[in-house]
Amino acid sequence: MIRHILRCLVGVLTLTSMGCALRSGGMLPQTTATPDVISQWAVSATASSSYAYPDWSPNRATGAPEISTCVDDPRAWASARGNGVEWLQLSYPRAVFPRVIRVFQTQGRGAVSRIALLDANGAPLTVWEATDSDELCPGILEVRVEITSTQVSVLRIDLDESRTGTWNQIDAVELIGVP
Repeated sequence: MIRHILRCLVGVLTLTSMGCALRSGGMLPQTTATPDVISQWAVSATASSSYAYPDWSPNRATGAPEISTCVDDPRAWASARGNGVEWLQLSYPRAVFPRVIRVFQTQGRGAVSRIALLDANGAPLTVWEATDSDELCPGILEVRVEITSTQVSVLRIDLDESRTGTWNQIDAVELIGVP
């Protein structure tokens, strides 16, 4: 770093190749600001089905978590059948380059099978596909997202409730990323 600064100061390297900038008559290295990481909660949701409406409806998975115990709670989204393949799609207020997704589950852990990001055209990019933990609820499935070149504001969670034989209830889904 010191060598880079000295080279910039004496002008040995060109402006374009080293990223130096002219400041107060001398050359100093340019610094790049680190973008802020933001955390956000879904503002709208749709699903393949829901147990009832308005209780257990997809919109119950929007906003911050409300449930702190392992319980069948109408404030979380639940599918209609509780024994098949289902999906929950969530939209966020701001597009980000995602870094972390956290799924807050209140019942039936072990059913989440895939998480995909949807680009502006609706094309999915799978960021996690595995068997979710079947540890006791409530619980948080945390998925770290590798760097992507696409900003997203929509994600989709696929569930296979035949894995657990019961309803998976999702209280909230947090999307953390860089604008």
